[in-house]
Amino acid sequence: MNLKLIHRHIFLIVCLLTFNNCFAQSKKYACSGRQDSLLHKFVYTEVDKMPEPVGGVKALSAVLSKNFKYPPGDAEYFGKVIVAFVIDPDGNIEGARIINDPSGERRLFGSQLIRIINMLKWKPGECNGKAVPVLYMLPLRVDFSE
Repeated sequence: MNLKLIHRHIFLIVCLLTFNNCFAQSKKYACSGRQDSLLHKFVYTEVDKMPEPVGGVKALSAVLSKNFKYPPGDAEYFGKVIVAFVIDPDGNIEGARIINDPSGERRLFGSQLIRIINMLKWKPGECNGKAVPVLYMLPLRVDFSE
């Protein structure tokens, strides 16, 4: 396993999160959302202030670096892991789901990413100054091929 490669990919996710947070804070949305099919409640998808981990992107990067592991076996994997979850107004995660996983039905990466995001406390998203439930998509590119 190439740790340099893992750190590069973690850096990419950190960059994506930083861009997402900067863009969301610089633009006022109309705070729109939809009914979540898993939780059966209204969640926001566009807000004035996006949720973020307590400690910021650095905290997320540190937890990913320490806890994201290469799965057992000798299979080669590459692609994008995408998980989605709702961050409620108290900063708790609900309704975590795997959208895409390069390991397919084995869900080796998605289950790890969900476990890792649950290790963090999150600052809730805001709409008009009020904490609201926000559907959050977290992508992470993996490349464990030689």
